[in-house]
Amino acid sequence: MPRPNPPHLSRDKDRHGNVRWYVRLPEKPKVRLREEYGSAAFWAAYRDALAGIQPVKAGAREEKMPASAGSLRSLCERYFKSAEFRGLDETTRRVRRSILDRLCQEATSSSKLYGDLPFRAMLPRHVRGIRDKKMDTPGAANSMVKALRQLFAFAVDCDLADTNPAKEVPYLPAVRPDGIPAWTAADVAKFEAAHPAGSVARLALMLFVEFGQRISDIHRLGPEMVQAGNITFTQWKNRRRKPVTLTLPISPELQAVLKTLPPEQKTFLVNDWGRPFASTAAFGNKFRDWCSTSGLVGRSAHGLRKYFSAHLAESGASDREIMAFTGHRTSKEVDRYTRSASQKRLAKSAQLKLTANENVPPVSPANESGTKSLTKSLSEKASKEAMVPRGGIEPPTLRFSVACSTN
Repeated sequence: MPRPNPPHLSRDKDRHGNVRWYVRLPEKPKVRLREEYGSAAFWAAYRDALAGIQPVKAGAREEKMPASAGSLRSLCERYFKSAEFRGLDETTRRVRRSILDRLCQEATSSSKLYGDLPFRAMLPRHVRGIRDKKMDTPGAANSMVKALRQLFAFAVDCDLADTNPAKEVPYLPAVRPDGIPAWTAADVAKFEAAHPAGSVARLALMLFVEFGQRISDIHRLGPEMVQAGNITFTQWKNRRRKPVTLTLPISPELQAVLKTLPPEQKTFLVNDWGRPFASTAAFGNKFRDWCSTSGLVGRSAHGLRKYFSAHLAESGASDREIMAFTGHRTSKEVDRYTRSASQKRLAKSAQLKLTANENVPPVSPANESGTKSLTKSLSEKASKEAMVPRGGIEPPTLRFSVACSTN
């Protein structure tokens, strides 16, 4: 039997499968333990929670005690104020800052905080150790490595560090090598059956299936972008660093639906209060609810983008044609979406060619008994066709000249 947890210590999982530990005392709010389970820092935090000592919240330590010069925390603070960091998308800034802040508050095996250690002393083996602590969640581990790569790239560019230790540490293999699963035609039909025509959910599906864009673009599309049967917009992702502007055709079916929308709407998709969605996260939560209502499990908006690309590939569209819709810059990115569909299409094409070759009658071998060869017969046939009355033979050049004069 498994050994029970110490008194008042409990664990649970969030919706992403991450394990969280709490100390729950009677008639007191629960206290979350953020240190690695089983470490000296974890048990120290556990004892503090039992004694009623509240843990220091992220950010509070820096307010009371400034980061020491040369520490990892000081490098992070400098990076957060840099033009490189501020030039990132708002969502990217928020996520990256959260990752680095958590690392600075994380305790090492010697109970020291990573944020207090000198960043110049960080080596690839240290980054590897940080990564491997999160091996149960490869996505989180790789995000940490990526954030450290960007942090030290900034340090190298500013002559604050000589090398980038995170650059030499590879990412962990993904749990799903093919990424987020693509929708199927059955999934689309199931969603349509649950959401009638004229609903916001059904319009959202139409926009995804017709344009194949990211969720960050779909909820921002609006009537001001439409002109002469096309819609023109700049993709939200990388709009500051590498903007991609697309002009896509709108089908007659979708045009008919868009004409029924109230003219005062700034975006095609609105929330329950008739206003544009406040953020991509807000729209993502709503779309997740629509999927749940449809009985779809493990399906996401990004899976619809892959469904769109695969459908184009199965229809025979080239990589360049697919890129013209999706906005990808290289065929390598498209290949991740369409690999399976392309394989099916090529296999079917190969089968048709094989069948066609099997149905073609074999060519008769040359007659070795003195019969005229095929080449000689064709030559003689051409000569006979050029014969003219009274036994004369019309030269090919004369024949062409006569034909031109008669016309």
